[in-house]
Amino acid sequence: MSSNAAAQREKLDAPASHYTQKSSVNAGMSAALTGLAAGTFVSAVQNSLGKHDRGALGIFTRTGSTVAFFTAAAGTFAFTDAMVANVRQEDGAMNAAAGGCAAGFVAGAQARSVPMMFGSCLALGTLMGTFRAAGDSLTGPYKEGLPLAAGGGDENQPDWRELRKERRNAFFKQPKETEESA
Repeated sequence: MSSNAAAQREKLDAPASHYTQKSSVNAGMSAALTGLAAGTFVSAVQNSLGKHDRGALGIFTRTGSTVAFFTAAAGTFAFTDAMVANVRQEDGAMNAAAGGCAAGFVAGAQARSVPMMFGSCLALGTLMGTFRAAGDSLTGPYKEGLPLAAGGGDENQPDWRELRKERRNAFFKQPKETEESA
């Protein structure tokens, strides 16, 4: 294994040496505002696709619960994520799982069902915890190397394809060499 690949692997596996406190209220309010914008957009789409006689104000009067749900779920997730991180003094998947669970409780409360609250807590907690454990990315831990494939980036860093191949080879069994193939 090359020294660059080893350094990259150590960088990915190295624990954070210092934790910085987060403002739970600030994180919650910022996410709530983002949720408000997303909820307003979704409510506007719902309003435009439905047949009714309420006009443009139907965004708030007819489908306004969508705006409230998105705001509450996003704010609750971010607040809980930051609060649990501050209590644990580390960033990790458990923080996101707790935030997802709290947002799931909000979803169940909107449905007015206790079993839905617990089911949504389990589902969103698992989903968000897994997503955070996977590196907060759908592309995996090699997202920094993707510009190299397009011809940009630093030539001194190992190619993401090489790192992926080394990791794959280390994970899967290698076929035994026979006398005929040697």
